[in-house]
Amino acid sequence: MTQLSIRVAVADDHPVIRLGVQSVLDEAPALHCIGAAQDSTELVALLQREPCDVLVTDYAMPGGAHGDGLALLDYLGAHFPQLRIVVMTGLDQPSLLNRLDAHGVHGIVSKGDDLQHVQSAVMAAYANRRFLSPSVAEILDRREQRRATALSPREQEVVELFIAGLSVAEIARKLDRKKQTVSTQKNNAMRKLGIERDAELLTFAADLGLKPHG
Repeated sequence: MTQLSIRVAVADDHPVIRLGVQSVLDEAPALHCIGAAQDSTELVALLQREPCDVLVTDYAMPGGAHGDGLALLDYLGAHFPQLRIVVMTGLDQPSLLNRLDAHGVHGIVSKGDDLQHVQSAVMAAYANRRFLSPSVAEILDRREQRRATALSPREQEVVELFIAGLSVAEIARKLDRKKQTVSTQKNNAMRKLGIERDAELLTFAADLGLKPHG
């Protein structure tokens, strides 16, 4: 029986992380690292030169000719459509992780989690399965819990007007309600959603499926 051999490329602009990921990959007999790159220029050259099954790439990797972040992922998707991608990131903003998850990458690994998760992420990606490291999964789970939270129609109306840029006083005038009533409805909505600050409400608005209400 032929032994499984998964060809993996690594891309990160930090040498220590590149070496750490390569070391973790080397521990798994089924994983074969075909090379490492420090920016998108080197990465694309590597992928053009060597057959590759799975890419493990940093999200923020400035300086290359093909960009980084979502722009690089779009480029790779257009030019290497069969490539499965695992993204590593030190950024834990829910909005970024949501965009990555929606972008169709096979795995997301937080640099704050154990590097050993890279092995599992690569194996899952090769099998065309989704993988999220523990802290990423926790953040995205909170998003799903918020989406499942039911706001009353009046609470939702207030939140949508607030994220459209209206103040509590302006919302009260627009809806012909008392300012205190609107403030209470907004606070109740935030409590239900597990959000403490106005800035969080704005950040999570799109993730909650809420759209600015004119």
